[in-house]
Amino acid sequence: MKRFLLLLLLVLLVAAPPLAAKTLTRVVAVVNDDIVSSYQLDKAVLDALATDAKGNQLTSKQFDELKARVLENLINEKLVEQRIKELELTVPDPELNAAIEDVQIKNKLTADMLKSAVEAQGMSFEDYRNQIKKEILRYKLLGREVNYKVQVTSGEVRDYFREHIDEYRAKPQVRVSSISYEVPANISAADMADLRKQVEMTRDQLTSGEDFDTVLSSQGDGVFGGDMGNLIEDDLTVQLRDALVGLEVGQVSEPVQMNSQLHLFLVTARNPGDINLFDRVKGDIEKQLKQEKTDIRFKEWAQELRDRGYIDIRI
Repeated sequence: MKRFLLLLLLVLLVAAPPLAAKTLTRVVAVVNDDIVSSYQLDKAVLDALATDAKGNQLTSKQFDELKARVLENLINEKLVEQRIKELELTVPDPELNAAIEDVQIKNKLTADMLKSAVEAQGMSFEDYRNQIKKEILRYKLLGREVNYKVQVTSGEVRDYFREHIDEYRAKPQVRVSSISYEVPANISAADMADLRKQVEMTRDQLTSGEDFDTVLSSQGDGVFGGDMGNLIEDDLTVQLRDALVGLEVGQVSEPVQMNSQLHLFLVTARNPGDINLFDRVKGDIEKQLKQEKTDIRFKEWAQELRDRGYIDIRI
């Protein structure tokens, strides 16, 4: 019931008519020469709840924590907006138009299609332009005051790779084709000897380079097989792994008896898994480290703005 009342109160505050809003809205934070109103905070909290699958299941304590986080974000947004004005950053119309055209190209939309898509989301196209403009200004600000200070060296990338190599290492794989022979439960010693002789003859054919499918089709009843696909060596049974160990591409295993069958395994391909591993993943590592450093630097920069400014939280 307490959770319901909290949500109901927020809905009433946001949905209230202008006259009621004037009565209920109050200042919840002062940010230099600007303010954050309770109406802005309540609306932002509702937006946060709408994007959280568990939003309607929060306890009072969790709700208060969410509200505090949302208020901090609103304060930071005010600081960013003020810094943009202080530096007199702008987005000329040609630059804004080019950004919107880029959105159209990437999404394969005409101007009319984009406008219709925006309006279908309940937003006017002018508001959409302002939103894009705001993002460009933010990008310019962060590029000027945050991103340029973030550097990732090749040594840091390599050190991270060495520490996390198991997360990037591709496991060795082997591609195998098999020919399998059924072994009857009560097979006589003589028949078993004949079967082994047949298997050895088949192995000789494969070893000499005869076509696998041709050899398989000539085996007769009770014999089956084919391409087993790419197998991760670490996932193989001990018996199969032992049969394949040391075999190069084109080589055939000794006959292996398991599961009431005799098997021959032809290795058709191998992937050691670690060829040029660092070269393949260094770009991803650099991007990850740069993002981590950017996040840290942004928090430091936001705190610097707060330390230089005047923040008065009134809730």
